[in-house]
Amino acid sequence: MSNSSNNPLAKHFRQPVLYVKLPSQGRWWAEGSISIPVTGDLPVFSMTAKDEITMKTPDALMNGSSTVHVIESCCPSVKDAWKMPAVDLDTLLIAIRIASYGKEMDFTAVCPHCTTQVEKAIDLTVMLGKITCADWNQPVQVDGLEIVLKPQSYEDYNKNNMVNYEEQRLLQLVQDENLDEAEKSRQFDVLFQKLIETSIAQISRSIAGIRTEDGVLVTEPEFIREFLDNCDKRIWEHIKARLDQIRDETSWNQINLTCENPECCKDYVTPFVFEQSNFFA
Repeated sequence: MSNSSNNPLAKHFRQPVLYVKLPSQGRWWAEGSISIPVTGDLPVFSMTAKDEITMKTPDALMNGSSTVHVIESCCPSVKDAWKMPAVDLDTLLIAIRIASYGKEMDFTAVCPHCTTQVEKAIDLTVMLGKITCADWNQPVQVDGLEIVLKPQSYEDYNKNNMVNYEEQRLLQLVQDENLDEAEKSRQFDVLFQKLIETSIAQISRSIAGIRTEDGVLVTEPEFIREFLDNCDKRIWEHIKARLDQIRDETSWNQINLTCENPECCKDYVTPFVFEQSNFFA
């Protein structure tokens, strides 16, 4: 490998295109996984040709490795993107998209009132400004317990997506008309058990610790998981309700539009669909 300090072309290497602040402000990152500048602003570089090819590789997109590679390439402050709290994911990807292709991005909107379809250009800097971080410091208080929540890491978030993908494949198998009822019943039971397992695992990964009425703080993942398997359903419902509230509080991808069909002209809200497979196309 050549030494860039001796390369006459070094002055033409990538330079930061923009700087962003993380919604997490550096919280919840594992030790050594990020180096945040004193200003709190992370430099973001444009993608290289290698990065762009990586983001268009289906297998790498599926297992999350392409996302990790590109973030670490374009955001050198990030040392281990697998340990990134998921609340920072969209901010970094949008910033990389802006740095690489500019702030405008085309998307398709469909009026729910008259089904008129239009092509719109969205300003990604506006969307970037909408992303916020919920108040994760507010614990869930129930039955004398204080349950402290946290965002999932990208690694855990990606595992959930992989499991959800496998569940969708299994659901398609269950709906296969060529299967007899006995086999459908067996596969449905498998699917049902996986759904339960996934739900519990997702909640478990979002718990940083549980403080008992005696002041004992339990942070061991195996103890927390065992607790979720055996706690009263009211506790589960309180935790899930708080996580749902956090999700709703941080929803940023809703766009207000007015139908351009002169016979309709009604206002509607459409989601900005964020798909990494075409986001960097």
